[in-house]
Amino acid sequence: MIVTDLPDVNALRDRLSDTRWRRIDVVPETGSTNADLISRADADADLDGSVRISGFQSQGRGRHARVWKTPHGQLAMSAAVAVTASDTDRIGWLSLLTGLAVRDALREVTGVDVELKWPNDVLAPTVDGEPGGKLSGILCEFRPNSDGGGVAVIGTGVNLDVDRRVTDGADAASVRGIGGAGASATDVAVAYLRALSARLADWPAHVDRLVGDYRAASATLGRRVRLILPGDVEVIGEAVDIDDQGRVIVDGPTGRTVASAGDVTHLRPI
Repeated sequence: MIVTDLPDVNALRDRLSDTRWRRIDVVPETGSTNADLISRADADADLDGSVRISGFQSQGRGRHARVWKTPHGQLAMSAAVAVTASDTDRIGWLSLLTGLAVRDALREVTGVDVELKWPNDVLAPTVDGEPGGKLSGILCEFRPNSDGGGVAVIGTGVNLDVDRRVTDGADAASVRGIGGAGASATDVAVAYLRALSARLADWPAHVDRLVGDYRAASATLGRRVRLILPGDVEVIGEAVDIDDQGRVIVDGPTGRTVASAGDVTHLRPI
């Protein structure tokens, strides 16, 4: 079994002192790093800039309230971002810009350009026309407050190594497997959190600066896809764009469908 090496918390605090992250904690194991931060939201009005990192989660969180045990070999990182009432309509972009931040970080530590699957997966590069295995998954959760704003907690799991006996192998990829064999957990966490801080500088006022980068990195746009919406409604068509709220736009036989991440049960390429 692969055991995730943990980042050095003192090195993180030192190397990230010039970013937006001002409170960083690292623990060997927890239920969920997202849940840890969200549990502080009611008691701590100043959660913005907090980071929680763990090498193992026993109750990791996914889209649509899915729960799973995070496999060893994955680094779990959650970061809190304050959201004003006027910015809540662009929360959907947080998952997308986080994907760009993971891509920026993995380019730095591996030299490889990875790809983004809307809305929340980071994939190893396409081989023979087929997207590569999953390197990272992202979950953004929002806790509202009384003034209409709140705090968004961005959770990101990055596979440092992959134990295929645990992951069932076929869909998994790892940082060390795509060219980052010498990358430490500290290096990966620093690169990611620095990139996330930089990408957040364009949110929400300058989403237009993110769109071009997202389109270029997307393994979804330009492909024929199958959307499964609530009630098992199926939409098949070409994913043609992402709008300024982070929603995917699909052109199909019956017209255009615009869907947010919360609307979509599954999206699969055909």
